Amino acid sequence: MRVVVVGATGQFGRAMVAACREASWQVLPLGHEAVEVADRASVAGALEAPYDVVVNATVWHGPAQEDPVMALRVNALGARVVADHAASRGATCVTVSTDYVFDGDATCPYDETVTPAPRSVYGISKATGEALVRASTADHLIVRVASLFDIGGSRAKGGTSFVATMLANARAGKPLRVVNDQVHSPSYAPDAAATTVALLRRGARGIAHVTNSGWCSWFEMAAAVFEEAGIGADLAPSSLKDLPAGGPPRPRYSVLAHGALRRHGVPSPRPWREAVRDYLTREAQR
Repeated sequence: MRVVVVGATGQFGRAMVAACREASWQVLPLGHEAVEVADRASVAGALEAPYDVVVNATVWHGPAQEDPVMALRVNALGARVVADHAASRGATCVTVSTDYVFDGDATCPYDETVTPAPRSVYGISKATGEALVRASTADHLIVRVASLFDIGGSRAKGGTSFVATMLANARAGKPLRVVNDQVHSPSYAPDAAATTVALLRRGARGIAHVTNSGWCSWFEMAAAVFEEAGIGADLAPSSLKDLPAGGPPRPRYSVLAHGALRRHGVPSPRPWREAVRDYLTREAQR
């Protein structure tokens, strides 16, 4: 299998490159500096070599509320441009999406069949990207993740993640007040990428959620990180209403169900707390 990973310097992109190599697939990693996904000439030039699958892991995230034009250009138009190129090559396009496409009003996990209803510029841009990919002629797979974390963190967030930030602040003795009324399904990037590889092996198409099993609030996740790491922390719960403004508003409830994984016979990723344990083991080995 010949795979191109666009956005290979991000959390999911790095993990996808590693997962492809683990599968003994030929992989070409392309960082943001190598290709402008919304520019057809740039995409055609960067994806000149033959490929079977292109994974579009590019994302415009944090500044989306302040720059909706750029968010739509990268997350929506860029998704369609990459999908169109895949269609022209008879290849499969994997688009990485997010739990932000949902409104957060549910009381049970969102299945892949639920119609998106985003409430932020970022969510709207990603939901639009999904719709444009589905409307293309490309053979496609859309994988949704939530609350990604991995060693090295997110390039868009300065090379950090929630887990890394919690650990750094606790080790510095800073008091931590973490929201306890926002529930989600964490995604450990190596597990999400390995599950995506498994879906591709099964010929899966459509939409699939590749979050880790289970769910938690941010406070519960932070508490688990400290317990697993054996770190004492000045940790207390807070509420969404206490958060300062800034960044795209995350859905209050965004637990993602794994219906597509079951339909394709792909095991759900391990429980999120086990993934946190693996993260800490890898961090200690660095």
